[in-house]
Amino acid sequence: MWRTVGHERVQRFLQRALAQDALGHAILFTGPAAVGKWTLALDLTAALLCEVQPNDPCWECIQCKGVARLQHPDLHLVELEEGRRSIRMEQVAALQQAVALRPYQAVQRVSVILDAHLLQPEASQRLLKTLEEPPAHNTLILTASSTHLMPQTLLSRCQVWRLTGLPRRLVQSELERRGVSQPDAAFLAAASLGRMGWAIAASMDPELREREESLVRLLIQTLRADRASRMELIDHLLDDVSDIDRLFDLWSEWWRSFLLVQAGVSDHDSDNRPAMGHDVELSISPQEAVSVIKRIDEAREWVRANVNVRLALETLALHLPEAS
Repeated sequence: MWRTVGHERVQRFLQRALAQDALGHAILFTGPAAVGKWTLALDLTAALLCEVQPNDPCWECIQCKGVARLQHPDLHLVELEEGRRSIRMEQVAALQQAVALRPYQAVQRVSVILDAHLLQPEASQRLLKTLEEPPAHNTLILTASSTHLMPQTLLSRCQVWRLTGLPRRLVQSELERRGVSQPDAAFLAAASLGRMGWAIAASMDPELREREESLVRLLIQTLRADRASRMELIDHLLDDVSDIDRLFDLWSEWWRSFLLVQAGVSDHDSDNRPAMGHDVELSISPQEAVSVIKRIDEAREWVRANVNVRLALETLALHLPEAS
């Protein structure tokens, strides 16, 4: 049983390729952080090594249990070391030594490189040699945040699959299955932006959830405040919020939810509360709401272009509509 939730199209391709013995020697999963790349990589690893039901991990045999514990002798994991900003060439050299050996316990070896976009240039060049002449009985699985951050030489030798954000309803359903209350699951699913891994981690971290809700509350306070008070709120924001980009994410998602409600598309849990919380009366048209989202995107681009953060946020705050 594959444990990945969602991404069915990619799962179906991988299962079909495994059944037909047509899987490439190198697979690359790309997508945002915590969207499911690591879980899918583990599923594929277990499917390759499982001794009970080939191509479909049972998670009960010694092979699958070894993969789940990351202690399988035929699994080699490369990841960013603590305190480092890139994956070193020595780590790739160790991988090459491992793949040169015959499988010890399973029918083949599997190597996984997490965040391959962080490979040092020398490490990428060394890895290229392995991809050009892959040893028999070896599969290499890489993950990366984007193909744009990967050398074209590596990309051309991998089967590339991009994982996108999951539907909000799917994330909420999975959280509820794990015992998260309906209102909390609705909020976290909306705040996750389709990243199942983030939603699950946040459901187990009350402090993270409170930080996320505080950013949404700040938007509501801004909508209800007059111009002078909005400047005070920006002062508070600059003192307390370290991740401005995340603030833009949540504010955009709140307005997206507002648009869905205006369009008559259900964006509520069964208790009829908005998924992002804090119902607000706003007498604006959908076109005006779209304009607000565009202004949020514009403010984000200003900040990324090193425009003064205070100026960008104050300009955005002054152009937000006022709640009734």
